[in-house]
Amino acid sequence: MKIKAKIENFKFKNSNAILKTLNKKFILSPWIINTFRKVKLKKKYQLPIKVVEINLKKDLNILRPTYLQIIHGKLKKHGYELISPEIAMYTCLFLEIKKPGKWIRFATPLQSLVDDDGIPHLPKLGFGLKKKYIETYWAYKKAVFHPHNNFIVLKK
Repeated sequence: MKIKAKIENFKFKNSNAILKTLNKKFILSPWIINTFRKVKLKKKYQLPIKVVEINLKKDLNILRPTYLQIIHGKLKKHGYELISPEIAMYTCLFLEIKKPGKWIRFATPLQSLVDDDGIPHLPKLGFGLKKKYIETYWAYKKAVFHPHNNFIVLKK
């Protein structure tokens, strides 16, 4: 587990304001824009929020390809929490990824980012061609992830 950010404040009024800020630093995929525009922000957040990066093998003892729903259960058992889409997107502003081809996924709740076609997604942050990207990955219960995958989550 690596501490990636400590969110001390969150002053955005809506998801479009977050997208506008992110668009200045990242290339946003059409799926991120489509799914995130529908996210309703909470009125209040319990601050500070401790954001950490975990590795499925090292931190959750996952040794073989595993379904997303199982990963979510193991997160809870190990003292981690899923990260809300708005905190995930805001956290992108604080993360430094400079290794080309590396992607970090955010463990958002199932069905929290659903596109217009009804397909659930989770955000992922990556770097390549000297640019930063925010993309998505499918987030259905039986989506398969591997022991080497890293996720951004919350630490209780």
